[in-house]
Amino acid sequence: HLGLATAAARGGDRATAARHYRRVLGLDPKNPSAVAGLAALADLTRPEGLEGQLRADLSRYPQSPALHFTLGNLYASQSRWTEAQAAYFEAYRLDPESADLAYNLAVSLDQLGQSRLAADFYQRALAASGRQAVQFDKGQVSRRIAELKP
Repeated sequence: HLGLATAAARGGDRATAARHYRRVLGLDPKNPSAVAGLAALADLTRPEGLEGQLRADLSRYPQSPALHFTLGNLYASQSRWTEAQAAYFEAYRLDPESADLAYNLAVSLDQLGQSRLAADFYQRALAASGRQAVQFDKGQVSRRIAELKP
């Protein structure tokens, strides 16, 4: 069900994705990927409630890169870049092979004006992108690296 939920979420079918995530949680109530998936589908018009829920989930599942990533996405959507960077860094620390985590960390560093570190993480994202499907444009990342390099 987790794979079906992820596919539905990526395809924009939020209702089906939520249904599959709930099925996973019915079988494994502590599944952090399902918790994070449901959180990612949550209504961002109530960010305070979502942030509180994510923080509560993180207190239960502190080793979940997916939850840290989702919290980072919430902060990024609010232009809270310092907090987004901290959440993305923790997600990346927990899953250093993830190209998407490296990319989002790079974007947050870029937004904070930390060009050298941003370029490093953009490069890590590109290097990891050869081993997995990614949600970013590799050409755009390559161009951004070139812009950041002195």
